[in-house]
Amino acid sequence: MLDFQTNNYNFPVEEQPVYTKDMKLIPDHKCIVRTDTGATLGMHGSRYKMIPHDDVVNSIIDGVKASNLTSDYTVSVDVMEDGRKLRGEIIFPDLVQEPAVDDYVQFRVSFFNSYDGAWPFSQKANGMRLFCLNGCTTADAIANSRFKHTASVNVEGSASKIIGGAEHFMGRSKEWQSWMQTRLNDDQVEQFFRSTICKVVTKQKQVEKTNEKQLENLISGWQNERSALGANKWALYNCLTHWATHTNDLRSPQVAKYNREAAISSAMNHNLFKSMTGFNVI
Repeated sequence: MLDFQTNNYNFPVEEQPVYTKDMKLIPDHKCIVRTDTGATLGMHGSRYKMIPHDDVVNSIIDGVKASNLTSDYTVSVDVMEDGRKLRGEIIFPDLVQEPAVDDYVQFRVSFFNSYDGAWPFSQKANGMRLFCLNGCTTADAIANSRFKHTASVNVEGSASKIIGGAEHFMGRSKEWQSWMQTRLNDDQVEQFFRSTICKVVTKQKQVEKTNEKQLENLISGWQNERSALGANKWALYNCLTHWATHTNDLRSPQVAKYNREAAISSAMNHNLFKSMTGFNVI
């Protein structure tokens, strides 16, 4: 049964030419205007092709239907910044993994769009850990797709990605279980944080800096997860996903969540994370 929760994403928008202050046409430029409010949502070059939020939502839902995975799913859609950005999620209650007893993870598809060019139209297949409502971010390309605003939305492409993502999700339980057996110590975790999430990019590339406040917050999160799940890779992973998922106290929660999920995906591709395999004795 489809359950749909949303704020208003289906508002009227159109592409309009761009003029200087003295009303001279600026060639090869266009702006996206929300016609019910008159707000300019984005400025772009001539190659940019607007993909309406409504088309994105409909294509993802049509993709879910075409995938024939299940008829039981919940859709939620949020827009932010006067409609400039959209984030949606589809939760599948009957597609569940249980990496540990009574620790359930439901299959989830997240999708994104923007009129300001900050976010490409994209979709990600991952999971939602029910115990703490952590989004289970993945760095695997099979579960993620990005589309430039120069092409049409493709329902068949969405469906195939959802099917591939679901198959990948249903096999992740063994991976998560192996992480539960991968023992870590505090020094390993801190070095991982310093080398990835907390690393500050500077103009002087030879000088490495660390966001100490970020590091302090993540170490605190690691200690909380370690006390509940043990000193292992599964606890580290849940520390990261909790940090990315719980952003409601920030100025722009959805933007922060988007950026943090991207940071986690990058960190999971780092050699320090990949090398945490097997059963490591502290």
